[in-house]
Amino acid sequence: MLSLRTARLFLVAADAGTLTSAAERLHVSQPAASKALAQLETDLGGALFDRAGRKLILTALGEALLPRARSLIQQAADLKAEAERWRAGEDGVLSLGAGPSVTYRLLPEAVARFYRAGRTVQLTVRAGAAGMLVDQVRRGALDLVAADMGDAVLDPDLVVHPLPEESVTALVRPDHPALKGEAYDRFPLATATPPERLSRQPLPWGRPRPGLVCDDYTVLALACSASDHILAAPRSVVDRLTAEHGLVQLTASSPDLVVRPALIYRANAPHSAARQLLFECFEAVARQA
Repeated sequence: MLSLRTARLFLVAADAGTLTSAAERLHVSQPAASKALAQLETDLGGALFDRAGRKLILTALGEALLPRARSLIQQAADLKAEAERWRAGEDGVLSLGAGPSVTYRLLPEAVARFYRAGRTVQLTVRAGAAGMLVDQVRRGALDLVAADMGDAVLDPDLVVHPLPEESVTALVRPDHPALKGEAYDRFPLATATPPERLSRQPLPWGRPRPGLVCDDYTVLALACSASDHILAAPRSVVDRLTAEHGLVQLTASSPDLVVRPALIYRANAPHSAARQLLFECFEAVARQA
């Protein structure tokens, strides 16, 4: 009979690649795991894995059922989380992911508004690259992400609410050679945009492939204030970077280069009044920025 336990065994075995590793991760004996998997395959009417020595390889049936099993485990986790929220009167934990420019621009005031509204939810914030954060919201590890939307807008399992776009400009240290007329492509680029995404929208400053990639603009600014790197940054963070780190603008921003921040959460995520309030706080701050 299919159960959450056997569905989890199926998932872990698929991810681990061997039954021995799956048993270790689930803290059960290898014979018990083997027996449970064999019973599951009998109940489902077909083999989920081909065996190549110790290695497990998904069959066509296994490939077809794996997304269903993942969804089942996620729904069980959502059910538990929603029950905990009800028991706690929403005074639980809300997990937010914030992209680099959002951390600088929108996050402080949005969080302030959230708590001024009287919420007592424990808010945990994970800053990082947008792609990583979106992957985590897909897996249910984050409740809400405020970051560049990237390709998330194409995912039907995600709700993507766009925020106002921002143009991108370039900053350098005050005595940078580029300010004296030297060609931009002589100098390395510093950016929060991963190289694979930057290749789709190349910047007109610095070398085509970035020399420094970091999801923290403070780190990028410190590096650029002590080197010949050219820092590409959205307009919203420029004033703060120039004031705090003495950087100067290299050229005017390009209207063709933009970041597209958005609020993102799973379409089938359980309802959360706290998440909705935080969503509204971010939206309000973005409109005023």
